[in-house]
Amino acid sequence: IIVVFIGIHVCSVDNIDEFNIMVSAVPSRHRLHGHLLRCVVSLAAIAFTVDAVQYDTIDKYDCFRSLEGMTKSMFDLAESYPDLSSVVDIGDSYLKSKNDNNDDYPLPQNGYDIYAMVITASDSPHPSSAKGKTLIISGVHPREHAPPELTMRFAESLLTGYEVDADITWILQHTEVHIIFQVNPDSRYVTEKYPKTFWRKNQNPGNGRENCKADEIGVDLNRNFGFKWGDQDGASDDSCDSTYHGRGPGSEPETRAVVDYAKEIFPEEQGRRDDPEGSTNVAFGEDNTGIFVDVHAPGGYIFYPWGHKDRKSPDDDALQATARKMSYYNGYVLWAGGQPDFQYAASGDSSDYMYATLGEIFSIKSWPAYFTSATTTFSKSVVIFL
Repeated sequence: IIVVFIGIHVCSVDNIDEFNIMVSAVPSRHRLHGHLLRCVVSLAAIAFTVDAVQYDTIDKYDCFRSLEGMTKSMFDLAESYPDLSSVVDIGDSYLKSKNDNNDDYPLPQNGYDIYAMVITASDSPHPSSAKGKTLIISGVHPREHAPPELTMRFAESLLTGYEVDADITWILQHTEVHIIFQVNPDSRYVTEKYPKTFWRKNQNPGNGRENCKADEIGVDLNRNFGFKWGDQDGASDDSCDSTYHGRGPGSEPETRAVVDYAKEIFPEEQGRRDDPEGSTNVAFGEDNTGIFVDVHAPGGYIFYPWGHKDRKSPDDDALQATARKMSYYNGYVLWAGGQPDFQYAASGDSSDYMYATLGEIFSIKSWPAYFTSATTTFSKSVVIFL
């Protein structure tokens, strides 16, 4: 399985510049089993297929659709391409699950549903059980405005390219692409309406209402996953800290929605581990399949396990080889255990969890600027190996 994190540096209405990719994958003897993607998809050539401005956009950043605009785009695509796409409600945000609200930053009543879009060719001769599975998520950290726009444009390129582009047609006939555009919609709304907060976490106040400033409450969802949760080298137990890990592993409804959905779509028989923390020295080998992608910004790194400590994973040879292939296309440096550019530890994050627990071997993250409005063109191809 591959975990990919992509980021954007600069954009204008139609232009996005310099993004980063991070991936986590199990390359299956570099054959990728035939039912996985075997091609490189370049978004540089297809990033301009849809005019984002026809939808509601973020104030002063009209190249990025707002939460409302993203949701409408998603449902419009599903309606326009019923044979290629569908939308699934996979869970609730914190505010919807708790019927809570933040008095300092008022939100719409009842929070939000969390949706996944499924993109695949229904007329394919291959049944769902024979198709490779890819899960892409974005919006984990809501202040990172660019990633959901990038994943939406990727979805649009797949749908508009079917039976037009040979690679895209092959992908959708052999693969199910699942995309969660907004993992953290409550806080996405907050950071759009109150941009000076630079909100990173969700809206769970925990003990924060008594102990933290108004814009410090919440749980960092990328420290809330259930592998190496609570490791103080890569997360914080201070509820006011930006990397606060929450009250327990998978305590947040947004985290559970992603994990439950991943377990639903990825094959159970490919080696899930009941005790992943006791198996950190055991390699998965090269026969697992599937791809997980988490898109972040900003950056310039390719990130793969391990991330919770500066040590190589038992599948490092395969992971590093895949990372270096990606680096050839985008010029990003490798951020992983055992690499000279390992930046810092991140425990309880999505990529280590997906690798250690569900058998995904390659994880990639990236970080360019949160959002800018410069008018530059796509200077680097966005490539994803599946």
